[in-house]
Amino acid sequence: QLDVSYAAGAPADAPAPAMPQANVGVHLGVLFPLGGLIEDRVALAIGVYLPTVQVTRVEALDPSTPQAYRHGALADKINLALAAAFELHETVSVGLGFHFLGGLDGTADVQLDLLTQRFTRKDLRVDVTGTAGLTGGVLIRPDRAWRLGLSFRDALRLDYRLITRIDLIDTGLLTADIRGVALYTPQQITAAVAWAARADLDLTLDLVWSRWSQAPDPAADFAVTLDGAPLGLGEVSAETTPVDLGAQDTLAPHLGAEWRPSPAWAVRAGYAWSPSPLPAQTGYGNYIDSDTHQIGLGGGFTFADPLAMHSAPVTLDLTMQVTWMRGRAHPKADPQDVHGAGYQAGGPIWHGVLTLRHDFI
Repeated sequence: QLDVSYAAGAPADAPAPAMPQANVGVHLGVLFPLGGLIEDRVALAIGVYLPTVQVTRVEALDPSTPQAYRHGALADKINLALAAAFELHETVSVGLGFHFLGGLDGTADVQLDLLTQRFTRKDLRVDVTGTAGLTGGVLIRPDRAWRLGLSFRDALRLDYRLITRIDLIDTGLLTADIRGVALYTPQQITAAVAWAARADLDLTLDLVWSRWSQAPDPAADFAVTLDGAPLGLGEVSAETTPVDLGAQDTLAPHLGAEWRPSPAWAVRAGYAWSPSPLPAQTGYGNYIDSDTHQIGLGGGFTFADPLAMHSAPVTLDLTMQVTWMRGRAHPKADPQDVHGAGYQAGGPIWHGVLTLRHDFI
């Protein structure tokens, strides 16, 4: 429910904002320890997130279009993660893994006869490639009440490149090289502490450092060349100008609490403040972002396996969260800008999660 509003109404030539749409996804996670001689000191995990409405969306809109930078298409992508954890000592555990995303690399070769207005050749090849980012962490348990953690998640991005060659018979060869980066998430380092204040209460604090200063230009890069030799023309070319995001690293605190009034019930609450990595959009770019407040509430109920296939319990969790993007003004420095004097953007993003967990052992 993000919104862009103009004080005196949108100018006639202003591009319509491209705000994110609702989506639904399924998340499957499997975690299992390895027994035997290693006595459950090693565990493996697999996590998959599959959006069902828009499976993966690659988006590179023109910088003149107002668009949500951090909350645009990021929810519309397949995620795959693999990891292994090792208990080095009863007080120390470490983990190592990868998270994965795809890439696109393709070519199109077309031959067009302008005189007859017919395509005499049409070839298209697109390769879907994979990219991976490293994840890792360490967990220290100095005593029963305290847990200390440090984790690392490498940046992940979808690189795409499409080369289109159009052979205009008796006219020339038109080549368009389109490349860019989409669905970028920055490198993150998280330091965390958890305290079991009582047997039925856990409190957590995370500090997340996100390296947004390394974010690439989100706009597509076009390089177009026309070889007009058949017409007696030289080579004509044009390229786009990169956009400088001016992004800065951010440090975000996260707070969480879980209270278990009984063995069957759990109540949870959380809060996070996420500062914006981007400055106000006073120039040609319109990558909308602002500081956000995140508030989450949830609960869980554990009961016996209703199918009586296992003695282990089943847990049903329900979570609701709102991410509130604070209203932020984006005044334009150029009076002739297509957006006039500028606009204000902000609003809420709602999340709802229903989770079913079955412990087989």
